[in-house]
Amino acid sequence: MTPHTHYDYIIIGSGFGGSVAALRLAEKGYSVLVLEKGKWFQSKDFPKRNWNMRKWLWVPLLRFFGFFKISFFRHITILSGVGVGGGSLVYANTLPLPKKEFFQAKSWSHLADWESELSEHYRTASEM
Repeated sequence: MTPHTHYDYIIIGSGFGGSVAALRLAEKGYSVLVLEKGKWFQSKDFPKRNWNMRKWLWVPLLRFFGFFKISFFRHITILSGVGVGGGSLVYANTLPLPKKEFFQAKSWSHLADWESELSEHYRTASEM
């Protein structure tokens, strides 16, 4: 595989928005480059305890290359994921599947059979 010198789209961040955007564009045949400042995490890279700050926090200046980045602003503090998968690293790569009651909620169940409508998308997400 030779590296491209031209991409139709460049996506910054492999989190929820970036990964889905990249997937959909690639499925349509576009050449896509995804840039991520974090790394690929393997099972061994995740901390076993809360106190292993080098594996928890992303502070490159201190040689901490974990998967949480804390950004401090005047009125808000943001915890975000850093690494391939972005925010899903923060959520421990979980993909909860809703129970039948969720799809049968009175407020939207009359609009469609959401369980069957969304099942293909849950399968796709699960494969990833």
